[in-house]
Amino acid sequence: MKKIVSIVLTCSLIFLSACATSPANIIGTNVSPQMYANWDCEQIQSEILRLNSVTTNLTAQQAKIYKNDQTMGWVGTLLLWPLYFFIKGDGTVAAELASAKGEMKALNQISITKKCGS
Repeated sequence: MKKIVSIVLTCSLIFLSACATSPANIIGTNVSPQMYANWDCEQIQSEILRLNSVTTNLTAQQAKIYKNDQTMGWVGTLLLWPLYFFIKGDGTVAAELASAKGEMKALNQISITKKCGS
């Protein structure tokens, strides 16, 4: 009996590790601030505002995917193991969120360098 419980717990951990990442744990991709070196402060601020909106939307989408994956994982562990096949994991939303976070960081860095908003 202990062996069966051990196997079930091990399988559960393996499947749960394939779940989507929490949006808070997605790290921005590396984007060089020099990409925006030729932009003026107005363009930089406009792009920051646009990316804030995009990031908010993507964060909400990723949070929903994360929550659904967590639910499927636990229900699969406790009741119906075939639900594991419906766990989505990280996909395009996570990649887009990482990209947007990276761009935001680069824009904020170039904004500070150019002394925008001061």
